[in-house]
Amino acid sequence: MSQPTSYPWERNEPARRRRFLADYGFDELAELLEGWGFKRCNARDLFTRVQRRGLRRYGDIEPHVLPRALLTRLAAADAPPLEPFAGVEDHLSADGSVKCMYRLTDGLKVESVLMPHGAYHTYCVSSQAGCALGCGFCATGAMGFRRHLSPGEIVGQVLHMRRLDRRSGKGSHRINVVFMGMGEPLHNLENTLAAFDILTHPYGLVLSEKDVAVSTSGLVPKIEEMGRRPRRPRLMVSLAATDDEARSAIMPVNRAYPLETLLAALERYPLRKREQIMLSYVLIAGVNDRPEDAERLAAMSRRFPSIVNLIPMNEHADSPGMAEPAEERLQWFYRRLKRAGAFTTIRRSRGRDVSGACGQLAAVAS
Repeated sequence: MSQPTSYPWERNEPARRRRFLADYGFDELAELLEGWGFKRCNARDLFTRVQRRGLRRYGDIEPHVLPRALLTRLAAADAPPLEPFAGVEDHLSADGSVKCMYRLTDGLKVESVLMPHGAYHTYCVSSQAGCALGCGFCATGAMGFRRHLSPGEIVGQVLHMRRLDRRSGKGSHRINVVFMGMGEPLHNLENTLAAFDILTHPYGLVLSEKDVAVSTSGLVPKIEEMGRRPRRPRLMVSLAATDDEARSAIMPVNRAYPLETLLAALERYPLRKREQIMLSYVLIAGVNDRPEDAERLAAMSRRFPSIVNLIPMNEHADSPGMAEPAEERLQWFYRRLKRAGAFTTIRRSRGRDVSGACGQLAAVAS
């Protein structure tokens, strides 16, 4: 009897090192401090400084904010470490976006991208070092999977980009956080949702639930699990093809969860009032830009409240045979979708000159 297929995202990750303080949600932090003999209000003051103000050193806490005994306890060798990054490099693009490369404490590297859009800025964050899904249009997939990021390593990316905004004098805008950087967020669902809870907490950055979105390649059981959460981010799904043969060639996850299985799960997904699922469609010249692709994609989008987000392919070293469509072809495909009844937008990539565009993030360990 043949053994069932095992997929990379189903395998357990080795046990991780000790937690950073930034990994703790508010209730967890309150429980930790109460176990040390301190008050819940001390947890509020510490959480606010870590998760809203981006505290990076315990020594920077104002002496009047926390009891001296707690400051002494935080300085002890067995206290959770505070700073989740060993270093950060920022790469400014000619279009004003910034690619940020974070060196993790174990030597791995991950990247995020800050993208200014007038009155609001989008922070594209990573959820993993590498990725197990191996999508052909994505440079991160060629790295393979290294490990999950912790909640503090995810939130730390947001806090760093917010510091960049404040230094530039342009920090009084609305923030959108999208989990579209390195990794499959739903493969790391628990840490992704823990980071979401921190970002939206009243003592954290107080982001609205609708200002945080998670993009998945289509891990159906995890989509269903996230849909059962009372508080959750918006859902984005990457399609990249409109038939199983083509999608399985581009996105191996389709072999486990074919299109009809995925679409049926999206039909069942419990959307909130006026909520839509965003269907991301990376347009690849000569691969998924045919008239029948446009018709099928439009038909898919009509099965549930949705918006189709067209993303022209961003070429990279690991994408042979995949090229960006000509602008004329992109506009033709866009018009064809609109005529077929799909609510459609075109997302122009930012940071291409610093390899920070969609599908180009590929930081590696030194």
